[in-house]
Amino acid sequence: MKIKIPKSQLICFILIIIICIIAIFEAVYYVLNPTSLEGAKKEEENNLTAQQATAKDFDDIFQNNFVNTINSGDIEKIDNTQDYIYTSYEKEEESPGQYDINVNIPTININSEEIKSYNDEIKAIFEDKAESILNGGSNNSVYSVDYQAYLNEDILSIIIKSTLKEGDNPQRVIVQTYCYNTREMRKVEFDEIMQLKNLDKNNVSETIKTQIQGKQEEARALQQLGYSAYLRDLRSDRYEVENIDNFFIDETNHIYVIYAYGNAELTDVTDVVIF
Repeated sequence: MKIKIPKSQLICFILIIIICIIAIFEAVYYVLNPTSLEGAKKEEENNLTAQQATAKDFDDIFQNNFVNTINSGDIEKIDNTQDYIYTSYEKEEESPGQYDINVNIPTININSEEIKSYNDEIKAIFEDKAESILNGGSNNSVYSVDYQAYLNEDILSIIIKSTLKEGDNPQRVIVQTYCYNTREMRKVEFDEIMQLKNLDKNNVSETIKTQIQGKQEEARALQQLGYSAYLRDLRSDRYEVENIDNFFIDETNHIYVIYAYGNAELTDVTDVVIF
């Protein structure tokens, strides 16, 4: 008696055979060419290690100084006695039971209306908070502000980070960045950075989503162990490439995309994705 095999099962069977054949050919290839597999694994491991090391060193970049890789003298300054970025407000004071402050706040020394708005914003976010604490605006406060700035070709990048602990409130970290084209005297958008560095939008998007998903999984694992952990909203459009507005370029041309959740919430969690 002849058994009739359903067409759907036959197709599945053929696909399984094809997959097995491909797997066998790949296995044979890597057995005969072990250096190819080792090379691919080595490259992947090196890329991952480099990115993890760079992200781990994020807190170490804040040295309150300005790295100028072009030494251009063509940009019109507000104050010719100062560099393009300099520390304009510096306080280190402690009053037991009231406050402990260590702040270094920069001014951007470029003569333009847009830069003026940046400096006003920096003052409102960081300097005014320091003055409020010093004037008794909050008790038992620990507040620090540090920055770092770079000038690569025509792109000026500034990143400012503050850490604030007030009373029993959770610690909060705010990270603010500014990216400015000093030749064209205008703000730089992230899509321009992608073009400048030949970054593919789909690859950037996939890298961001993969890394944020990984952070989310780590947070859920901590919660399951009974620890408090910050959960990301993976559906948020903040992770879309076209919405990236917190980024900077360091002196080695690494591009940092910053997700500082403390900018809007009482948390010190910050995700850093580096390209």
